[in-house]
This record gives sequence, structure tokens and C-alpha cells, in this order.
Amino acid sequence: MPTLAVPPWLISHRHYPGFLAAFFLVVLRTAIGWHFLVEGLDKVESVELAKKPFSAEVYLRNAAGPLATEYRRMLPDADALAMLDPAALKESWTDRVSRLEAHYGLDAGQQAKAKELLEKAYEWVDVWFNAPDNREAREKYLHGLKQVEETERNPDALSYDLERAWESRRSLEADRKTITAPIVARGDDLAAAVTALATPEQAKAAGTYAAPWTFLDVANRMTMYGLCAMGACLILGFLTPFAALCAAGFLAMIYLSMPPLANSPPNPKAEGHYWIVNKNLVEMFACLVVATTASGHWFGLDALFFGWLRRRRWARHERRLAEKYGLVLEDSAA
Repeated sequence: MPTLAVPPWLISHRHYPGFLAAFFLVVLRTAIGWHFLVEGLDKVESVELAKKPFSAEVYLRNAAGPLATEYRRMLPDADALAMLDPAALKESWTDRVSRLEAHYGLDAGQQAKAKELLEKAYEWVDVWFNAPDNREAREKYLHGLKQVEETERNPDALSYDLERAWESRRSLEADRKTITAPIVARGDDLAAAVTALATPEQAKAAGTYAAPWTFLDVANRMTMYGLCAMGACLILGFLTPFAALCAAGFLAMIYLSMPPLANSPPNPKAEGHYWIVNKNLVEMFACLVVATTASGHWFGLDALFFGWLRRRRWARHERRLAEKYGLVLEDSAA
């Protein structure tokens, strides 16, 4: 049987969708990248300009659905249980004062004054927790929180019960802020008083004090700069599959934080009405489509940096096809 000469481009580009399809896939990739980049830049700007800094706490704290508990666990002391425990509160303030002393390099005399401030803060804690109104509000909050958590953990809970638990949790969030507000303020006053003990020379040499990072701080930075990086990569067509997969993973996390399911509470920030499918899910699937195409090689920096790898891979593919079907490539025939 005679062999047939087949041009290499016919084999190498047999999955090419055509100009219009490729064009709109590139447009889709660029549009998604633009969305991510603008969102990331807005969050970075909110932090740098101190105009209501971005925080992922809103998504984590208001998470609903089957993974709500896991999301809330990512927050440091999400339900203020440690803050509402006198012993744990005193321990946290002691640790905070120790870190301030070490940061500013306070001498023995300054440390003695810091200890006096800490002792006064301890007295305030004892008075506050023993006040009848505060004790009653604290017990009411903890009791309501226990009931909500029991309902959320109950696999046999009805949709009506879950909705009531969600409404109760929103009410408890308001109670938590009200109860802990004076405690937070007193802790900040203590930190400010200890900081004031440092001399101007000590303060200048030590620089501004920064509290140890929590998981929330890491999540905030990763979200802000990750959105910018993913958006820029998608727009430029650089590391396109990896950037698109990261974008899809991020959107999946946002979707799972408050999925539009039948037994989940409605998202107060949602535009329109959704059931199972919402805009985050649609954009996530669009990212997966981008990740499985070569749009970065059709138009993007992937062609410049990784085009030689793609050409080598397709050359091996051509040789395998030629051997399998007894074809003769034009180059080898020449």
C-alpha cells in the first residue's frame, strides 16, 4: 500500500478550533483576567489608602452551606470564645505586653511600669466579667451560640431549622461585637500605654510595631496579590493554564462559601436569583475552559516563552502518527 505525504500542520493543528473560536477564547481569557486584575487592584488600594481595608473575614464569617464550619475555623477566635474567657484573655494580654517590651527593648524600669499597667488591666477584667449586666449578656451569647452550633452539626436538621439557625447566628454576630467592644478597646488602651513607655530613641530604633500574622492576614495578602497576579497572567497569556486553574480554584472557594442551594440562606450581596448555578460557578467553568486550551500560544506570552516546548511535543506527536498509519511527512519525504 503506497504511503501518503501529509503536511505537518494538518497533524499538529488538528485540534485548532478555527479563527473565530480561537479569537473569542482569547477574548474570554482576557475578560476574565481583567475582572481579576481590577478586583485585586481595588483591594490593594483599599489597604494602602486605608479606606475600609479589604478583609476575607466577611466571606469566612458569613459562610453558609456544608463547609461553613470549616470556613469559620480559619478565623482567629471566630466566636470570641477566648476573648470571653477571663483566664485566656489575661494570658493574651500578657503575651501582647511581652511582645511590645521585646520590640521596643524596654529596660527594667520600663518593664516594671508595664507590669503595673498589666495588673490594672487584670483588675479591669475581673470587674468587667463580674458585672451583672456583662455576665448576663455573656451567658446569653454563649448559650445561643451553643444552640446554633448544635443545629448546624445535626445531619437531620430540617431546612427550616437551618434557616432559623442562620438568622440566629447573624443576631449573635451583632451581640458578639457589642459584648467584645469594651474588651477590645481596653486591650488597645493597654497596648498604647505600654508603647508610650518607650523613649523617642527606642521607638525610632524599633520602628512601628506589627502584631504577629494570623491565618486571616495571610489569606488577605494572598487574595489581594493573587488576584492581581492571576489577572495579569490571563491578560498577557503567560502561564495561562496554571493561572486559569488558580482562578478556578479561587472561584470555587468563593462559591462554596455561600452556595445557592435550597437549604442555604440567601446571599445578601447576590444580584438576581440563583439556584445551584450563579455567576461565580459560570466564571469558574469558563476558567477551566481557558485552562484546557492553548489560547496563550495563539495570542500571548506563552508562545514566546514556551512555544519551543509545544513545537517539540507536536513534533513527537507527528512522528508517532506517521509510524502508526504509515504516513510520510513532507519534511522526511524531502
